[in-house]
Amino acid sequence: MIELTGELTTQDLVAIARENADVAPSAETVERMEDVRAVVDDIVRRGDYHIYGVNAGVGDLHGKSISRERIQEMQENIIESTITAVEPIASTEVTRAAMVAKANTLAAGRSGVRPEIVHKLCAMLNEGVHPRMSLGGSTDDLTAIAHVGLVLLGKGEAEIGGEIVSGGEALERAGIEPVRLAPKEAMSLVSGTAVMTGMLALNVHDIDRLVRTADVVSALTFELVGDAPETFADRVSDVRPHDGHATSASNVRALLNRDADGSSPKMVQDPLSLRVIPQVHGTVRSHLDFGRETVDTELRSATDNPLVFPDGKIYSCGAFNGQPIASAADSLRNVVTKLGSISESRNRLLLRDKQDDFPFLAANPGVESGLMMVQYTSSGLLAETLATDSISSHSVTVSGGQEDIHSMGTISARKLTETVETVSRMLAIELLCANRHHNLSADGSMDPALEAVLDHVDAVVEDPVADTPSLDYIAALTEQIRTGTIVDVVEANGVEID
Repeated sequence: MIELTGELTTQDLVAIARENADVAPSAETVERMEDVRAVVDDIVRRGDYHIYGVNAGVGDLHGKSISRERIQEMQENIIESTITAVEPIASTEVTRAAMVAKANTLAAGRSGVRPEIVHKLCAMLNEGVHPRMSLGGSTDDLTAIAHVGLVLLGKGEAEIGGEIVSGGEALERAGIEPVRLAPKEAMSLVSGTAVMTGMLALNVHDIDRLVRTADVVSALTFELVGDAPETFADRVSDVRPHDGHATSASNVRALLNRDADGSSPKMVQDPLSLRVIPQVHGTVRSHLDFGRETVDTELRSATDNPLVFPDGKIYSCGAFNGQPIASAADSLRNVVTKLGSISESRNRLLLRDKQDDFPFLAANPGVESGLMMVQYTSSGLLAETLATDSISSHSVTVSGGQEDIHSMGTISARKLTETVETVSRMLAIELLCANRHHNLSADGSMDPALEAVLDHVDAVVEDPVADTPSLDYIAALTEQIRTGTIVDVVEANGVEID
């Protein structure tokens, strides 16, 4: 059981989103939420404050007062009217990540919602009730996360047990009663950064695996076609001491079956896609640290408007704005794209290295085309990652000009997810080509850990040197990369990949 306290780790979020770990608020969290809820109840009772989303309208309607008799009606209307996002539909893991991030930020006790709301969200997670959450057109979170609020009301659609049913039926099957939202709760459900934070957390976890796998795949390619291992030497990293560069260089060096510490009497120059592996891969690590720090901060934050404090003060603010997540997601997307670019370049080296005997790694050139066409796919995938510029630098103006700056964080996080998936496929293509290159050349010894990787790929690729459809092999190797299996194989053979 993972307890929500308003402070959550990325590992905990991933465990809940992907591994269905149970979750519940702690007793201290419930008590803290009750104290702050009492402030909201007192304001509603007295009726002498004009509070956004409580007894006043939202957006450019913030000047409209709401009578006590219609506050309940307004709460449901906020949820209903915010259901405007369109396809695509979020994956189950993204929906779960958003739900737990939302429950966690409410558990911070500065939103003024009742503990019942967090209990219900946890119950939905534990019982597998997953709202059908549309993401298209959601510049920030609210039009996406509103679907979670709609199912809490017993409306909308949800997936449960692999079946899509009405929100009311999903709750009934799970034994969960729908809620009647109290004042302030609708705004707290749709306000904040839960969707983009959940997506960024999943991506941070996945990019950590991706860059470690890239170190392994690049080491394999270097062992096959590289000549100057001194580019990975400690001395090189020591005089330009970026931590990420040193880590990638160390990982590759540990897998090479030759000395990287001494320079050759006759200096040779490898192509840059081999020579700058530590710099390109290491920069991903540096930006990953920034992304991880951003997620960790968000997972211990209250992201709402207005914020409510136990001393009775309420603050209108911009704590819901997702610019930190949007900027981190765009930063990561840029460096992950470059990780794909350098892989595509190394892939070309593998295809041309045996040009005299095995052009395009074809065992019977002419009769067979070898892996010529996988380069088309790799190049096309790279073009797809380059097709979108920075999202977080853009904005929109809505609600009569009242809401005139937006983070675009949900879009940035979605684009990052797409890029991570695309670059995983590009690395799978490099791995496929490296395996074919090795099987055709069959010369030179390798570190046992890399030999184990090649054996693993041979088990996936049924006929490693024949012209066969590559689609299924690329998909299978992509899954090996996505799950971290390639790194697991290396570490099982005695080499730790940091």
